[in-house]
Amino acid sequence: MPRLPLAVYLAFLLTQAPALAEEVAGEPRAGHSHEGEAFNEGPRQFANRIPGTGDVDFPIRSSWPEAQAWFNQGIGQLHGFWYFEAERTFRHIAARDPGCAMAYWGMAMANWENPKRAAGFIAKAVEHREQADEAGKRWIDAQNAYLTASGTNDLAKRRQLIRDLEGIVHADPADLEAKAFLACRIWHFSRMGIPINSYEPVDTLLQQVLAKRPMHPAHHYRIHLWDEEKAARALDSAALLARTAPAIAHMWHMPGHIYSKLRRYDDSAWHQLASARVDHRQLLEHRVLPDQIHNYVHNNEWLIRNWQMLGNGREALAVAMGLLANPRHPVLNSPANFKSSVAFGRLRLLETLEQFEFWDEAIALADAGHLDPGTSDDERNKQLRLLGIARFEKGELPRLIGIRDEVATRLAAVEAEQEAARNQARAAAEADKKDPKATAAAEAAAAKPFDDRQRKLKELLAELEAHRAILEERPDPALDAIKRSKPAMARLQLRLGRKDEALRLSKEAVEAAPDQTLPLAARVEVLHRCGETDSAREAFARLKTLSSAIDLSAPPFHRLAAIATEFGEGPDWRVAATPRSDVGLRPDLESLGPRDWTPPPAHDFTLPDSSGRPLALSGFKGKPVVVLFYLGHGCLHCIDQLNAFAPKRDGFLEAGIEMIAVSTDPVGELQQSQLAYSDKGLFPFPIVADPALDVFRSYRAYDDFENKPLHGTFLIDGTGRVLWQDIGAEPFSDPAFLLEEGKRLLKIHGGSQASDVK
Repeated sequence: MPRLPLAVYLAFLLTQAPALAEEVAGEPRAGHSHEGEAFNEGPRQFANRIPGTGDVDFPIRSSWPEAQAWFNQGIGQLHGFWYFEAERTFRHIAARDPGCAMAYWGMAMANWENPKRAAGFIAKAVEHREQADEAGKRWIDAQNAYLTASGTNDLAKRRQLIRDLEGIVHADPADLEAKAFLACRIWHFSRMGIPINSYEPVDTLLQQVLAKRPMHPAHHYRIHLWDEEKAARALDSAALLARTAPAIAHMWHMPGHIYSKLRRYDDSAWHQLASARVDHRQLLEHRVLPDQIHNYVHNNEWLIRNWQMLGNGREALAVAMGLLANPRHPVLNSPANFKSSVAFGRLRLLETLEQFEFWDEAIALADAGHLDPGTSDDERNKQLRLLGIARFEKGELPRLIGIRDEVATRLAAVEAEQEAARNQARAAAEADKKDPKATAAAEAAAAKPFDDRQRKLKELLAELEAHRAILEERPDPALDAIKRSKPAMARLQLRLGRKDEALRLSKEAVEAAPDQTLPLAARVEVLHRCGETDSAREAFARLKTLSSAIDLSAPPFHRLAAIATEFGEGPDWRVAATPRSDVGLRPDLESLGPRDWTPPPAHDFTLPDSSGRPLALSGFKGKPVVVLFYLGHGCLHCIDQLNAFAPKRDGFLEAGIEMIAVSTDPVGELQQSQLAYSDKGLFPFPIVADPALDVFRSYRAYDDFENKPLHGTFLIDGTGRVLWQDIGAEPFSDPAFLLEEGKRLLKIHGGSQASDVK
């Protein structure tokens, strides 16, 4: 990057003197919280009162009269694992009453899975501990001991937390929240090395809560308690849970655990659909990204599995594509994060395409870029494997060989990399005059990182070769190399004339996945083709009882059309599911929210540029635009961001994306930002002034709790919707990522047509 002329650079440094003095004096950098590092992340905007978060009562001491109602809302959100909004609620209390110790305790609880941040919050609670009542002090002490335990193994500190929670119950046996959280931790820690030796006492503990408050969200913990043990015991809680806290998506999701365990996949799917809609409504209202919400992705990937079990591949495909359509983010939603929308969306997409034999769709999605090669060897391997199977099933031998050859080429490249690493290690060892044993060890260490990559490529190559051998009608193809599902393997055995093996595998498939439609469909097909008509008729009758959601156009079911006709059935042989009486009241799904993530509308603004001329966001009608909110010319890392984006502007323009920066500076100081441009001339995009911070507030690039602006980067499409955003203590400074993600989102979501910006 070109250097500034010395005189200009010195002049610029003089303008930064106040900011530099602040940093030297230990003041937080622009955009950072004065409360500490833990407060830099998470929600930094005021909360809203949200009806329907749970019938709870957790008394606290606070100088703010309204704190109790807000605190109860936060406790309900904790019970529903709605951690992001729970933290916002507790921050809201602390903004009104900075001395409310339990507000910081709540923030720590909302970061249960982020112990580093939780420790920062509990330290603030301890700082204000003496302002809490006696019960509050016990809660703070228990959580502080857990988060700050040193020299203690994890099992010991977990056991101690359970004992401390029991102590709170003993101190006040009428404390329902203590009993609820105690039951939650007993269940939670049962997954972390402390098994539950008897489930009945834990259930009794929860029943004590529910006896006093029948609609308490503790039903959530009863579902978790019995989920892996005796799912039917929690059917009553499954029927009630969503009604205890209808504003919380996870409370709609949880009954699906029980219904799935009982193989009631239709009931489970209904709840996952309800959960997704509630999440999408809340995401739209609160203007946050999907992957900021705990368990959002888990709910949707579970819904995909439900659709797979019910036999509706089209619905499964739609949900998987929806996950892949969500905004990606280097931290929140990246392929490296195995719990992200993109990682789970890709996994379930590949599964669905293969299970339902959507070969044309797989090829089309790959050609269109929706099923892309991914960012790792594993992702590329999985894509090539699916495409290879698709070409095999379509009988396209030359294309299958082409994929096989690509895999062989990749394997040879990895082998060459390994040999080069081995040679380099040997040369270095010999240069250091190491003995033969040490040299061999160095070579082995250098080669080892390549072993797993080679193994996976060799396995994929063998699988593709086996499929090729079948198409070429070679004798005894190596079926052991093929790693497909049992229904698929049964069909392959049948194709090779091995009826006994086909019958065995199809039977095992049904036994391994009872009441799932795909294995039953394969069983019907195999039995019928093997001449076992009576058994095929019985299997078909069983399949029919599970058929309400089946997509008859999917190949595994479409192939049964002739068999259904032979058995006296019409073209649509499905039967409607019988409504069950134990599921509780259910609203219309459409009333809960949109089915997919919906980009929120952008707020229009008109602000002056450095010449005082007004510039309106609505002036970009029909054109996507990146909007950079920066904290004035005195913010050094903001200037770094502008300098990162400026050289990339041509790339954005080539993609049809405009760019604008919004500054906290008044009009008269905008020129000082231009002096900081490290290239010749001025920043190649307009900069406008928002010293009143009204636009910062409307885009939520503002810390309401500390009354300070935040860094914000937004991609707004041509129809005035926010497709992507990053708001926080640090500016987003990866224009290459945003450009590629912007192209992807605009392709998926459209947004090239003009419409009014709201």
